[in-house]
Amino acid sequence: MLDSTSLELVEIVNEGLPKSETSKKNVVILGAGISGLVAASELRSAGHTVTVIEASQRVGGRIRTLREPFSPGQYSEAGAMRVPQSHQLVCAYANRYSITMRPFKSMNPNAWFCSHGHRIRLGDIVSGRVPEEFPLTEEERGSSLQELWEKLISPYRQKVSENPNSWSRIREELQSISLREFMQNAGWSEAAIELYGLVAGFETLLSASAAEFLGEVLQDLRANTMTIDGGMDRLPMAFLPELEGCIKYGTRVHALDQNENGVLVHVENIGGRSIVEADVAICTLPFSILRHIEILCEFSWDKRKAIRNLHYEDAARVFFETTERFWESEDDISGGASVTDLAIRSVYYPEREPHGSRSVLMASYCHGQDAMRWGALTAEERLIQARENISVIHPGCEKYLASGHSLVWSHDPFAAGAYAFFQPHQERELHQAIINPEGRYFFAGEHASIQHRWIEGAIESALRAALEVHTINLEL
Repeated sequence: MLDSTSLELVEIVNEGLPKSETSKKNVVILGAGISGLVAASELRSAGHTVTVIEASQRVGGRIRTLREPFSPGQYSEAGAMRVPQSHQLVCAYANRYSITMRPFKSMNPNAWFCSHGHRIRLGDIVSGRVPEEFPLTEEERGSSLQELWEKLISPYRQKVSENPNSWSRIREELQSISLREFMQNAGWSEAAIELYGLVAGFETLLSASAAEFLGEVLQDLRANTMTIDGGMDRLPMAFLPELEGCIKYGTRVHALDQNENGVLVHVENIGGRSIVEADVAICTLPFSILRHIEILCEFSWDKRKAIRNLHYEDAARVFFETTERFWESEDDISGGASVTDLAIRSVYYPEREPHGSRSVLMASYCHGQDAMRWGALTAEERLIQARENISVIHPGCEKYLASGHSLVWSHDPFAAGAYAFFQPHQERELHQAIINPEGRYFFAGEHASIQHRWIEGAIESALRAALEVHTINLEL
């Protein structure tokens, strides 16, 4: 099957964890991102005692809606910003907490494509009107980018359509090569690969595993996406009333240990160091953070290797609060993203009903090396660079810019990266080790799911870990 959610997990969201003959447990959960909150909610509802350790003063992890430093009523998303309609677990929790979702436009043909000095409507590029500077082959120039891409993936789409179980073999085959190699093997020219990378916003990610991309493409995850009305942070915040008193904020984990009686989590806050003891633990911390936590007990060779080597991509975003929604009035753009070869890469336009005439423009969204370079700039330099770049796409827009803000995920002390993303061979070498328990320690988070980067993967891994903890018999 494709990387889809099992009905068993959807049933847990709707009905709770199944009845179990095992005794109730004292569970400590490391991290109050969406994985930690989901695991805490389900285990607590099943009668277990739960404590959540969170280093920051907020919940949600990489679901982070920025409301400050913007003016009242304004916000934008620093982390997760969309949910595919097919992601059943996110939709199930949204229904549980009466959270309203609305369409999110990922692609807008009216948005701009800016590259090699050209400024062209994105729809024109996708439909085949590509500048001569791109040295496409004659065959490539005779087809649209959309037609080229569909020709590339249609054999896989057909195989999966005829036999969904064939996806596991296809994924095994494609995890050994990068997306760039996948396209090269199909005969794409370097110019066509560059063009696709620019339009998709993935030029700096072409070295990642082809399987990471193709699974999303075959499920059309970016074709039908939703966002949470009022901000993505409404989802993690919805868990707080039931978890009040369970979360220890401002508390860092600095060492992990365990013995035959349970786990010992060494923590520290402004009041000093202490040890949290429990029967079992669920660690939802990114491995980029776990790498810097002392492991006093014995973890397996493979787990330690996974912690050291799992690849995390960086991501950076720059925001401008604007006095007017100039992209709508002057360029007829509502929603979607302009794409460029400039340092800012992608510009996302808000679709929500404006709070007055002001709005927040996501003036830059970039990954990988681009994000790393933004991280090398000071906060002030990022705004200057973004202002200069955005004026190439929207000449004269400077007069509408009121204030700015930026975030680089590798600089976040509680994340140290944006998301896990397998390099070639890493799925085969690391995935099982990532999800395997280590004694009384269980693992969850988007990195502990094949559905990297998505909230669905984070929730899926949390439910699986909660189910394991719920049903394990510690008395044997």
